[in-house]
Parts: sequence; C-alpha cells; structure tokens
Amino acid sequence: MTTPPYHVDALSIEDGMELASWRYPAPWAVHDSLEAPPPDEGWWAVRDTAGRLTGFCCFGEAARVPGLAADPGRLDVALGLRPDLVGKGLGPDFVRAVVGHAERVAEGRRLRCVVPTWNEAGRRAAETAGFAVAGAHEVPGGAAVASYLVFLRG
Repeated sequence: MTTPPYHVDALSIEDGMELASWRYPAPWAVHDSLEAPPPDEGWWAVRDTAGRLTGFCCFGEAARVPGLAADPGRLDVALGLRPDLVGKGLGPDFVRAVVGHAERVAEGRRLRCVVPTWNEAGRRAAETAGFAVAGAHEVPGGAAVASYLVFLRG
C-alpha cells in the first residue's frame, strides 16, 4: 500500500498566519486572506508526506458562501491549494484527501461544495471527487453578482 500524498491535520495558529500571507494570481485573488483564520472554526491544514503545509480546507459555516442556507443533512466543504502549487496537477490527490477527511467527520451527512462558475479547474476537481451539480447560487455584491454552482456528493 502506498502512502497517500496528502493528509488533513489540525490547523495551528502558525498555519493560519502562513495562510494569511498567501497571494493568488487573478482570478483566484478572491481567495487572498487579510487575516489568519481562527483555528477552532472548522479550518484544517492539508500537508504533504513531508509535513509541509500545501493547502487548507474548512467545513460547515466557514465553508458556506453568503446567503447559502445551512442544511442539517449536508456538510459544507471548501478548500484551497497553496498558490505556488496551483496548476501543477496536484488537485485530484489534494481533493481526495480533503473529501476523505470530510466524509470521516460528516456523521452521515452528504457533502456540499460551491464553485464559482468561472473556475473550470474547481469544477473539474469537484466532479473528479464524485460531486455532481445540484443547483446554482448567486451572491449580489454592489455592482457585481458572484455566481456559483452548488455540488453534492453522496
């Protein structure tokens, strides 16, 4: 049996500070963080086999976009890969690690994620992980509207 390339771990304060310093190129710059995420609000670190922080995931309220109602039968999931690792073909293994962890903590709930409609790579990653489009969601914001696809798994 081979060692999975990623595993999900508790997010430390130091991890949160590192995440806050990450800067993504456009159009992913919407994921830039201005402050460290609290380690006790559903945020998790994703590490490679050497223990290096390669990304993050979050669950529940932290993973939900504005206006998307909570559903007791679903666990909301969101994730982010370190900016310098984006586009290197690491997505499928990274997403599998996050989904595996989410399923372990979901307590029988279905998994739900939202992906911006412009994010083709995110849509492919969700579909590769067994999610299927179940609807759409829009978040009005000033002069623009953010459009998302809602995916369900399980």
